[in-house]
Order: sequence, then C-alpha cells, then structure tokens
Amino acid sequence: MFRTLSLAGATALGLVAAAAAETPEGAAASLDAFLDEFPDLGPGYAVVVVTADEVLMRRVQGERRAVSGDPMTTDTPIYIASQTKAYMGLLAARLDAEGVLPLDSRITDHWPDLQFPDGLDAADWTLRDLITHQVPIDVGIITTLEAYVGYVDPADYPRLIETHAVAREPGFEYDNLGYNIYGAILESVTGRSWQDWLDVHILDPLEMERTSARTSDFPINELSWGHHWVGEDVGWFEIRPKTDGMMQSAGGLVTSVDDMAMWLQLQLRGEGPEGSGITAEMVSTAQTGYVETHQQDRRNAAELRCSHYTLGWNVCDFEGHDFYVHGGGYTGIRTQMAFSPDLGVGIAAFSNSDNMTGWLTSRTINMYFQFLIEHETADRMRQIRIEQYPQRIQRYLDHRMEQRNSAMADESWGGWSWTPDAETLSAYAGRWTTGEPYLDIEIASVGPALVFNWGDMSASMVPAIPDLFGAQTSPFDDLYAFRFERDDAGEIVRLVRGEDVYTRAE
Repeated sequence: MFRTLSLAGATALGLVAAAAAETPEGAAASLDAFLDEFPDLGPGYAVVVVTADEVLMRRVQGERRAVSGDPMTTDTPIYIASQTKAYMGLLAARLDAEGVLPLDSRITDHWPDLQFPDGLDAADWTLRDLITHQVPIDVGIITTLEAYVGYVDPADYPRLIETHAVAREPGFEYDNLGYNIYGAILESVTGRSWQDWLDVHILDPLEMERTSARTSDFPINELSWGHHWVGEDVGWFEIRPKTDGMMQSAGGLVTSVDDMAMWLQLQLRGEGPEGSGITAEMVSTAQTGYVETHQQDRRNAAELRCSHYTLGWNVCDFEGHDFYVHGGGYTGIRTQMAFSPDLGVGIAAFSNSDNMTGWLTSRTINMYFQFLIEHETADRMRQIRIEQYPQRIQRYLDHRMEQRNSAMADESWGGWSWTPDAETLSAYAGRWTTGEPYLDIEIASVGPALVFNWGDMSASMVPAIPDLFGAQTSPFDDLYAFRFERDDAGEIVRLVRGEDVYTRAE
C-alpha cells in the first residue's frame, strides 16, 4: 500500500542496528527497523534525522492525500502547526538584533492606548513576554479567528482585546495569543506582514523553497492533506489544507522533510550559513529559556521533564541531556521536532492524520533518543509500542465514535426527525450578524441543503427539528447548534449560536 524511501546511513536488520546504536547512524538504523514493524502508518508518515552536517535518515512513506493516492515525498509541503512558533522566535530574535522590533519594547510602545482587563496594565508587558506565553490575558475571539476563520486586520487588534479579553492567572500558560499579537504589532509598526518578514529574513536566506506561510504558494495537489480515520467501513475522511487566511503567526507554516533537515541543522550549528545574516547571537537569543514552565511532572506532549520555554522551544531533560522540542497539532495532522545540542542530533516526525499516528510522532522521537543513549528500557519500550499500536488505534476510534454518537443522540436534537424541503430551508439563508463584523456568518441554500460560511470556515447544516440545525466541520469536531427564533408573526428573526445572538443583516 505504501511507497517507502529509506535513506538511513545503514540498512542492517534490527538486531545488528541495535548493536551500533551508540552512534547517531546506528540509532537511525534502529529507528528505521522499529518503524518497519508498524503495518499501517497511514495515510502518510515521515521522519528525518540529522547531525549538524549530515542527514542520517529520510524516511517517507504513504500518501499525502488518501483519496488521490498521491505519494508523500521528501519535498511535500506538510502543515506543522505550532512548530511555526520556533521560526517566529528566530525571526523575532533577528528583528531585535537589527533594531527593527526590540523584544524588550513594551506593548504600549506600539499601541499606547491599549487597555487590558481587570486592572492589568499593558505597559507592564514586553514583546518578549508575549512570545514566551507570559502576558496574563485570554482573547478567545482572536485565537479562534486566526486559526480557523481567516485574516484579522492588525488595526482591529486593540479593539478586540479591549472588548473581549479576560484576565487569567499570572505565569506561563501556553497558547497562541502572544504570537498572534506579536505578528499584529510587527505589521502595525512596519507595514509588512509577518509572512513577508519571515520569507525575507528566515526562509529565503536558508533556501527553504518548500516552506511557506502561504498554502497558495503551492498547487493544492502538491500539499499534504489532513485525515481522520473513521473505521474500515468509511476509511479516511480528508481535511482540506488551510487557506492563507487561516495561516497565522502561532501556527502557519508548511514545510518539507528536506527543508526540516536544514532547519534542524541550523539549530545544531548555532548559526545560519554564510551570507544568510542569521548570526550565532540571534540563534542563541532564540534558544535561551526565559520563563519557567513547571512541567517537571512530564504532563506534556514530549512526556519529559521540561523546565523552560525559549522563543518557540520547550527546554526539557532527556536522561541528563538538554532536549529542545516543539510539537504541532491541528485537525487531521500531528507533527513534532526536537534537537539535543550535547548529543549533536535533531529529528522530526510528521503524520498527516490525527489517529494514533499522531501519538506515534512523539514516541518516534523519544525512541530515537532511547536508541542513541542505549537506554536500559529501549528494547522493552520498542516492543510495547509495536504491540500496543493496533489496540490503541481501535480504542481511540471507539472513544471518538462514542463521543460523536453520544452528542448526536442528545435529546435536544429530537432524533434528527425533521426533513424540510429546499423551499423551507431557503427561509434561513442570508447574512447574520451580532454587531461584531468578525462574527458575521453567511448561510446559503445550496440545492437541498444549507451551508454556513464563517470567513474561510464552511460546513453543511443538518436539520434536526424545526428551526434547529447541527453542523460539524469534520466527523469528530464539536457538534455546533444553530437555533433560529421567530417573532409573533412566525418570521425568522434571530439565530442563537453558542453564546452569540445574531440578527439578519440589512
């Protein structure tokens, strides 16, 4: 079923590879043999292992899109979600060093009239605080719009913050907001988008030709799509790649296996190639831990004791070795990258599904390091993960299906018994508004169905009972209720969606 490219430094059998596992090359061969034991890492799975000067392993298998069968290759652009933060962190370090946007400038140096909620003072916080997750506010409308809906004008950020922000507990708390605000400030100050700055100062100097913050830079059939596994009867449900509008500064890059190899080698070398303008000082700034994360309990994606956050990396401990790691997750994809300066290696794993191949990305990385240091549990963990993988996939699918079925069986849906005709459905169509332009939605009558569009987000609306519809953007996403209300004359006048109340736009 899968096409596999395995370019590891050795092609020995697992037993032979294990004997040489004290070397980076031997550990790569052991990892290759480990992954060979999994019968189906679909639709596509990729791993790259590097030292500062060599690529030890490029393993690419399966399809970038299950429906078409197009193969995953080493130059397929794959969405890496929150790993974008590390690229933005290096960009921030460069712009700081070059005096374009100082990291220690205050938020109010750029938006002097900005007001925070509950007595918090925006002047107390710097841009460095923003991108190390220390500014104690939540603004759900911004993070939702940026990740799922579309472009938010930086000029609207202060208003959205003042209107919708809520205070949270002080201290480190990982989210997307700080990077979103940093990107908006960058564009406000310079008149150029974070995407343009990233191209000119990071991606172009490193010659990463298959990396971009805009999916439109590639034909859609060249991109890796996301996938849900929905069981043998249905197979893979595909998730279309993000639009440019959904590609945001906290999670807005696609990259290839080959480009990721160059990115990890930059981290290990500690500076960019000659002529790139990326200095050792910039890389050091980006790799410095600025805030304690208090994750020594291993309750994190890496399942390691993690102590600090840099400009886009978690700093963890792997059996006494410094370990820098960041993951990325989105509907239908899971990825992770890591490097260890003292061990001199970097590795990344990509899955274009979020079934248990998502679970395996982090375990792939941990297994490599276990092989590398010849950890006493490496062989046992190798066997456990191979044996448990099929059962984990099934348990995860069963859990998701149970949640989905439970949500649909809720009595509020009335058994999904209503079957209106096209003329009846057309009465619900139109533009609906709360008064906040970014929340406006368009409901369209498309043949015998209704479709809602919120920016770049779109989904079919399934009739449940009169005036109530349910919608999902994918099979395992939340089931959203659209409840319409009528006036005394029976005219449809309001729409309630969650906590938001809409009226028809004029």
